[in-house]
Amino acid sequence: MRILHIINNLGPGGAEKLIEELSPAINNLAGTSLDILVLSKDNNIYYDSLSSKGIKVDIIRSQSIYSPLHILKINTYINKGNYDIVHSHLFPTQYWVGLSRIFSNSKKVKYVTTEHSTNNRRRNKPYFRLMDKYIYSKYDSVISITDNTRKNLVNWIKPKDRELNRYKVIENGINIDKFINAAPYSKNKIKEEFSEQTKLICMVGRFEKAKDQATLIRAMKVLSSEIHLLLVGEGALKGNNMSLAKELGVSNRVHFLGFRNDIPNVLKTVDIVILSSYWEGLSLFSIEGMACGKPFIATKVQGLEEIVGGYGLLFRQGDVKGLCLLINKLLSDRIFYKEVSERCITRSRTYDLRNTVEKLVQLYRNL
Repeated sequence: MRILHIINNLGPGGAEKLIEELSPAINNLAGTSLDILVLSKDNNIYYDSLSSKGIKVDIIRSQSIYSPLHILKINTYINKGNYDIVHSHLFPTQYWVGLSRIFSNSKKVKYVTTEHSTNNRRRNKPYFRLMDKYIYSKYDSVISITDNTRKNLVNWIKPKDRELNRYKVIENGINIDKFINAAPYSKNKIKEEFSEQTKLICMVGRFEKAKDQATLIRAMKVLSSEIHLLLVGEGALKGNNMSLAKELGVSNRVHFLGFRNDIPNVLKTVDIVILSSYWEGLSLFSIEGMACGKPFIATKVQGLEEIVGGYGLLFRQGDVKGLCLLINKLLSDRIFYKEVSERCITRSRTYDLRNTVEKLVQLYRNL
């Protein structure tokens, strides 16, 4: 079975990270081979990692991923590759792949797409409803990463009852062992000025509106001076967040670490892991944070409440006071800290990558 995954780029996002971990696992199965096609030459941080694991990664070099010319280029690539399965991720790749099927000269190719988020900006514009409905109709299977992601998508495009069986749920997974078994650093390896007594809280994520690192920065104004915040990631709003830290007078305790390829070790080193998003699909970072055996705090929003609720701790989105109360409770009560940590590890084991691979390959074979 020949499989092709197509995505905008291989940058530091959740869908991209999933492909980076999923692809070698599928490619190593007997009777399967998996290639990746990327629509942008920029921001492909996982290219070398995938290539080193024997994954063929090709890049369509164009000025913009929003160019409709991708439709014909994708179709040509699929026809030449003799693929059985074509699997797309993220907008606009989902559009271009769906539309490319119109020009396909092969009836054997099955088309799959994954919906990675419970919400997106297209759903704020009613005219996109008909466009989305048409595009998703071109796929043999539409995978959502959580029940809520599927529910929101179905409510948005309103497929006919006879089409609902095409809409599946396969939850994301991670390489659990990589995080559980990661070795912590000494804290001064992250920053020379840290001692082992320095309390570290950490969030990993792109600097974009959905992630809301600003709430964590505002919390630093309230929290004890012995607590430092590590923000891992890049993105368009990084400068805004740096300015906010400076404006609030906490820039000496808010550390912007950029992109890191040693996330398991960093998470093992910190004291508390936090995600303050406005919304998520199924956050790989929430699973990674819990797998590292540290207390995980998240906003009580779709995509996080289902994963973290009952195991980690939840606070209302934007509630600085509520967040600070949870942080202080964890740092002052070692028994509570240990209980939450153990619950988080237990929860993370539900999302083992091996389960995701098994379900996905079975879906491919059933098409």
